[in-house]
Amino acid sequence: MRSVTVRIRAAEFSTTMTAIGEWFDANRYEPIRYKYSHKEDAVLVTVDFPAAVAADAFAMRFDGVHELCAQPPAPDGRAPVDDVDASARR
Repeated sequence: MRSVTVRIRAAEFSTTMTAIGEWFDANRYEPIRYKYSHKEDAVLVTVDFPAAVAADAFAMRFDGVHELCAQPPAPDGRAPVDDVDASARR
């Protein structure tokens, strides 16, 4: 699994998340999951991809930074509270 973190200014969050969703659809990439956290005046969005090619393309398009593999879901299969399953965005 490959993870990419994108820093989005709070004022641009909605617009950027819309652009990200449109980019996923246009490129037919399906992320495994994404999560977010607030950091000062920005939101950090981390997206997990099953393949390096998708992670690389996403990082290039949205000026993201590759991360080490994200923490796996809990043993019962549930994601941490601030995680959002990628399928929930549709």
